Amino acid sequence: MKKFKLREVFWGIALVAAAVFLVLNQLHLLSFHLKVSMIIWTIIFGAALIESVANKSLFGTTFSIAFLLIVYAEPLHITKIVPWTVLVAALLIYLGLTLIFKRSWFPRIVYFNQKKDGKWKNFSNNRSRIDNNVFSSGTGKVDGEDIVINQRLSSVSRYVHSQNLRSITINSSLGEVEVYLDQAKAAGDVVTVDINGTMGEIEIYVPTSWKVNSDNLNLALGELDINDESTGDGPTLMLTGHFSMGDVEVNYI
Repeated sequence: MKKFKLREVFWGIALVAAAVFLVLNQLHLLSFHLKVSMIIWTIIFGAALIESVANKSLFGTTFSIAFLLIVYAEPLHITKIVPWTVLVAALLIYLGLTLIFKRSWFPRIVYFNQKKDGKWKNFSNNRSRIDNNVFSSGTGKVDGEDIVINQRLSSVSRYVHSQNLRSITINSSLGEVEVYLDQAKAAGDVVTVDINGTMGEIEIYVPTSWKVNSDNLNLALGELDINDESTGDGPTLMLTGHFSMGDVEVNYI
């Protein structure tokens, strides 16, 4: 049985919890009572907050919190300072944090074994000799020696047809990535797959002749599953990088 995706479980639990909270609230079974509109705005701004934190967006994080404070101004007894005082304070906090964390807040994206600061959208538009191999979402075929896959809040499938493959870099945030290597040929004895990101699931499909080495892959609050075993003397798939709160699965096909 196919295991549940981490992202699906996360949002499934969130939606079920929201439904239970809504029913209990309407039945006055809670010690406090919230309007339906407050619950709806909580879901909207709460989701925006989670997305902003995942994307390391200072603007989104700061103003999501500010709007949540406005929504809960009455229970928090801060009605005297909403909305404009809270919004102005949020703007000042955003500007201040931008100056303090100007270089360190933006994502550290690994690109050809080099870490770069920048926003996802700017990185994906980077002009380079493998610009056609930089993707963000959807399903597609790709070839080339060095491949970069960028994904956030989406599902990505890549069918690699490279006949001289050296490396694959996967930058993943809150989503699912599937990489199929059954049609690929390695340039040498080792193909490096560098994985970087948080909260998601990455599935890699490799030929049965390939071997897998995961000694240099750091998983924080996640797990690595290798289904089946290598049957040949093919190249080694070297897994490297750092992946937090996510799962990596390697399947032989």
